[in-house]
Amino acid sequence: MVEHGTYTVELEGSMLKVTLVGMFNDLATEAVCSQIEALVDSLNGQGFGLLFDCTAYEGSTPDAHKVSNQHILWLNRQNCLARAMAYNHKIQVDIVKNAQPAVLQLKNRQEFYNLQDARNWLLTQL
Repeated sequence: MVEHGTYTVELEGSMLKVTLVGMFNDLATEAVCSQIEALVDSLNGQGFGLLFDCTAYEGSTPDAHKVSNQHILWLNRQNCLARAMAYNHKIQVDIVKNAQPAVLQLKNRQEFYNLQDARNWLLTQL
């Protein structure tokens, strides 16, 4: 099986930016989650903000949602100060909340429909 979905994971100061493009299967989701975990671990407990750019995200398979939900449970135990998630459509937010219930447990999170607004809000939280 081949990864489906394109992603980048970058650390900009204390902001971890994750960009998701396309439709994701479990292999691509595991890969992006591993990269996020490695960068969070490299911070050695230092607080950070998380910016998810999902403006070009098209969705995930049920197995990918399961992988992501497990990762979010791990992320909830890290020193993440705030999370901003930018989407193009409200339906994407509703699907993620339904398929990944751990996202509802995230503290200090906001959803946006504009990436710059998400980034600006996140910067005020760091």
